[in-house]
Amino acid sequence: MASINRLLVISQDVIGRRMAGPGIRMWEIARVLAKHTPVTLIATKPIDLDPYPNIEFGHYAFGQAGALQPYLAQAQTVLANGFVAHVHPELIDFQGKLIIDLYDPIVLESFEIFRHYPLAERERMFAHDVATLRRTLMRGDHFLCATERQRDLYIGGLLALGRLNPALLDADPLLRTLIDVVPFGVSDVPPQASSQPALRGVLDDLGADHEIILWSSGLWDWLDPQTVVRAMPQVLAQVPNARLVFLAGRHPGPVHEMITPKQTRQLAAELGLLGHGVHFYEEWIPYERRADFLLEATVMVSLHREHLETRYAAVRSRVLDHLWVGKPTVLSTGDAAAELIVAHNAGEAVPIGDVDAVAAALIRLLADPQRRIAQSVNAAKLGQQLRWSQVVQPLIRMLTASLPVGTAPMQWHRDHEIAVVDVDVPSQEETISMVTSDIDQTSAILHRVRNDAIKAQEQIWQIEQPASGGLSWRWLQQKIWFLLMKPQRDYNAAVLRSMYALSEQIDHTTRLLFDVSTRLEQRAQTLEQRAQTLEQRAQTLEQRAQTLEQLVQELRLRVTNLEDGMQDHNHRQVTEIHQIGQQIRDFADQLAGLEETTAQVLAHIGGVPALPPQQE
Repeated sequence: MASINRLLVISQDVIGRRMAGPGIRMWEIARVLAKHTPVTLIATKPIDLDPYPNIEFGHYAFGQAGALQPYLAQAQTVLANGFVAHVHPELIDFQGKLIIDLYDPIVLESFEIFRHYPLAERERMFAHDVATLRRTLMRGDHFLCATERQRDLYIGGLLALGRLNPALLDADPLLRTLIDVVPFGVSDVPPQASSQPALRGVLDDLGADHEIILWSSGLWDWLDPQTVVRAMPQVLAQVPNARLVFLAGRHPGPVHEMITPKQTRQLAAELGLLGHGVHFYEEWIPYERRADFLLEATVMVSLHREHLETRYAAVRSRVLDHLWVGKPTVLSTGDAAAELIVAHNAGEAVPIGDVDAVAAALIRLLADPQRRIAQSVNAAKLGQQLRWSQVVQPLIRMLTASLPVGTAPMQWHRDHEIAVVDVDVPSQEETISMVTSDIDQTSAILHRVRNDAIKAQEQIWQIEQPASGGLSWRWLQQKIWFLLMKPQRDYNAAVLRSMYALSEQIDHTTRLLFDVSTRLEQRAQTLEQRAQTLEQRAQTLEQRAQTLEQLVQELRLRVTNLEDGMQDHNHRQVTEIHQIGQQIRDFADQLAGLEETTAQVLAHIGGVPALPPQQE
């Protein structure tokens, strides 16, 4: 292999002891390339891995303007995921060889990530994603993708942008030098289990006698874990010792919050299976320990919903791990992984969203050891064909390849950027017309004048050396040209580069202003809606206040009536008490008279003299 200068590999995700697919891909690619050339590997956080021969680690602040510049300044060749340019436009202006990895269809993935966002916000993000894809396709010297289906998609994009031309096709009829397939790979190191327990004996209700159905990938919103949960009652009816386990730990890097994990847990709880047939392992598995978990499983499962991300997705990283450990997988149809598994009889493919088919496929594999063993052998054989050291070979060829004369993307990008914006992308005047028509007309004129000036400068900047006359005359002309004209041409080139930079800055500033304007408009609409809501609440409170005032008045009237009634009642009681007292006094007088009469009668009968009446 020819000599290669130090290669800069940029990951858009975390690389370390715990990492997801994007980080794993860049780590494994860097390890293979380090056997051929010195590599600088940088990620969004410090890389907490053991030192590796010929690889220098680094990190950058993802999204911080200019954070990549110190690394780019030291590099001659760069490999980066296309998503990096989404927030680091300095990557597009890199002057060396730029290889863009398009394995992850970010634009299509974003459809699913932001599906529940407001439509206006989704449209804004979609426009930004498409603009970034367009810029990376315009700039890249070489491109990687993960499947032939993806390659067809991106070739269509390159064709639409005018990147293909006769010279390029003459030199490379199938465009394998420009864009080739580097799928997600399988580790070259065979899987080895440690002595540490992974799932059995760690999770409740999961012992040595259970058959584990393992969902080893994340619970992303474009996947379909709910269907396998719904299939579990049928599976348990036929295979009572079956257990479904989701590796559901939190992603080690910054990602958008997914709703699928919560929905899946709720469904398992509603079916009475949570912790009793369906289990969730709540920790992201360290990369070096993944074999412990994969080898404990009996069958793997990975299902998805029907959408464009599925059709153009790579063979997912965790599915490749299934092949690494030689385990059969139940997959949804429609993506590259299902086609690969079916073609090599390394698992079962089921219709998307078909609960009965999923249950039947799992029962077949769990209840038929011979079928399961045969598919396991096929999976392991397929994994050997997809080792990282093999799948990275197209990239190694790109590192020393060169494009035909006249197709250098950096100059092509400069020559065609304005034309592409005018034809394919909403121009600045079109963007500003969304704000006001007056600004639209002014901006359109200024934009047109700017483009005309750049085109004129492009046509006249290069002063050619004279080539007429005899040898002595041509020698004299060259001396004069070198002394007088070459500095002028260099000056013209510098002016043209300045115009490019100024034009780029103007476009970038305009896009930022439009983004700010859009956000302010959205906030204004939100505030208006809140004001309307507050007004409605105020009206409701006013109505409630009026109702409360009426209730208070009624209560006061009732209290007044009650007080009047109590006074009347008290007056009647006092009168009745006086009457009773008078009656008691009258009764006492009568009793005293009776006693006196009784005494007189007794005296008359017995000759006892009557007592004189008592004085009161």
